[in-house]
Amino acid sequence: MVKAGELMKDIRFQMDEFYVDLLANDAFQRGTSMAQQASSLLGGKLIEREKHIVNRNKYLAWLRGVTPAKLWLDIRLGEAKSLTDEEIKKLREQGLIDESGEIPGLGE
Repeated sequence: MVKAGELMKDIRFQMDEFYVDLLANDAFQRGTSMAQQASSLLGGKLIEREKHIVNRNKYLAWLRGVTPAKLWLDIRLGEAKSLTDEEIKKLREQGLIDESGEIPGLGE
C-alpha cells in the first residue's frame, strides 16, 4: 500500500476522454493549468465531503476498537487494513468493540 505522504508528491490517475476534455476547458476558462485545476476541484470536493469522511472514520475506528485519531493516523501512514469477519469476531470477543450504545458515525 502506498502511504499518503508519498502520494502528496505526485498523484497520477486515468480519466475518461470526456472528463479530460471538460477539465481542459475548465482550466482554460480559469486561466490555470490542467494540473492546478484538477487539484483545486479535488480539494473542493474533499472539503465538501469532509463531514461524511470523518463520520465514516468514526465508524471504522469503532469497528476496530480504536480511537478515530489512531485510525486516521494509521491510514495516513499506510498501516490500516480492511478487517475480515473473523477479525471482527475476535475483537468483539475481546471486548474491544463498544456495544453499549449507538454506533458512531452512523446517522450523524
